[in-house]
Amino acid sequence: MLKYKDNVFFVLGLFSLLFLFMVACSRAPKGIISEKKMQNLLTDMHLADAIISSDPSNFHNDEEKKALYQSVYDKHRVTEDVYDSSLVWYGKNLDVYMQVYNMALTDVKKKIEELGVIEPEKVLYANEDTVDIWSIDKYYEFRLSSLSNSLIFNLIPDEEFSHGSIFVFGLRVMGLMSGMQSPVEVHLHAEQNDTTIVVKNNITSNGYHEMILRTLAIHRVRRVYGYVRFNESTVPYHTIYLNDISMMKYRYGTEAVVRLDSVTINN
Repeated sequence: MLKYKDNVFFVLGLFSLLFLFMVACSRAPKGIISEKKMQNLLTDMHLADAIISSDPSNFHNDEEKKALYQSVYDKHRVTEDVYDSSLVWYGKNLDVYMQVYNMALTDVKKKIEELGVIEPEKVLYANEDTVDIWSIDKYYEFRLSSLSNSLIFNLIPDEEFSHGSIFVFGLRVMGLMSGMQSPVEVHLHAEQNDTTIVVKNNITSNGYHEMILRTLAIHRVRRVYGYVRFNESTVPYHTIYLNDISMMKYRYGTEAVVRLDSVTINN
């Protein structure tokens, strides 16, 4: 029969073996955030996005948003550079990334339910100077088994968007293969009275992409709508992943628009 002291050493040894097994199972190389840590980090990053979207009055400039994101990095004891380089590695290992990302989404939903947060169906705070009006899931995937290979959106504000609002649609695309001509097609529309402003783009490379839609300064904007479509006929067996989807709205004439124009010109 094992004595108490022997039992303690046995339990400690068992936990040590389990810990070593968990570490050994991590597929991320040295210098890259491990799967479990990445799952927890992505969970908190999504919760930070939810906080910013639900409380735009306290996060109306980039400095305040960066401070919130920095608090997430500090909590998990990582730097922004390590996070970014880890995303690059996970982007090249999509099977690992999707497992981690899906687990993070499950954690986010549980925490939101615990907090009693109800996600809005309509766009709230539509006329803040700077606000993310995207009220749909920030993650989407196109695959052969999907009922539709189009992500259709119709963003209707609680009150019409201000005159001349500028919209920046951003998304991260993962899973594209070289040689594709126009695998992801994006159409963005803004409705103003009897006028509709339209911008289009074909995305042919992985990474983060943005589209800018500028509306007429003489009219308010009733709604923003459009679609993202995967041309499945190009590679019918492939899966494309969309992540970090956002629709930033900027009020015409604000400092944010001046900075946006400056970045556009410099690029």
